[in-house]
Amino acid sequence: MNKLQVIEIGKHYKKSIFQDLSFHLNGGQILGILGKNGTGKTTLLDCISGKKQVSAGTVQYNGYLQNSVNFKTSVAYVSTRNYFEPTETIRQILLEYRILFPTFQLEKAVEQLELWQISPKQKWQELSEGSKVKVKLVCEYAKATSLLLLDEPFAYLDYSSRIQVKKMLRKASGENKIIIVSTNFIEDMDTLFTDVLFMNPFRYCDVINLEDLRERKGKSLKEIYEEEADDSFI
Repeated sequence: MNKLQVIEIGKHYKKSIFQDLSFHLNGGQILGILGKNGTGKTTLLDCISGKKQVSAGTVQYNGYLQNSVNFKTSVAYVSTRNYFEPTETIRQILLEYRILFPTFQLEKAVEQLELWQISPKQKWQELSEGSKVKVKLVCEYAKATSLLLLDEPFAYLDYSSRIQVKKMLRKASGENKIIIVSTNFIEDMDTLFTDVLFMNPFRYCDVINLEDLRERKGKSLKEIYEEEADDSFI
């Protein structure tokens, strides 16, 4: 069973972004990181992925620390940053991934892009924002890692695409993967997340089982989030 352990981590710049944050996740769990802009959702993903160093605490995956090869090869991260050169074709991008990542499943990536009607001949600069998200998602997913992090993956997707991505993520969770999603898109996420983490710099943050939370509150995730965003969540 894959296991992610986040142990009393904190991140500080001129001020504290978050501190003393601890939780653990097992294979099959999908965690939704929710909160207002500026509360540290992206920073937390950057710290878990190893893109940024934590100011305090440790992050371990299957017992390996972040600076280990085993940790780094276990993580895929779909961030909001642009990775690719504007004139690169999708085919070139896929071939680069195959060279850089030994576990990359090229055929699987091509098959998924075909389903989404994205041609390997297209250049990165020719893609819509939604298609760019899909390409990044496919490239990272096809690395076949067991820990998948996604920052705002639904932001530019239309309704049908959101459904397709959610199906992909649910299937991945059934393959013993741990998935963490940062998002401001709350609609219909009740059917995706198993757990949630509300980022709020003014109180202690913890991972909460979504089913238990909904039962206790008697509300949908959207209603609970609206309550949380109003700083009245208890």
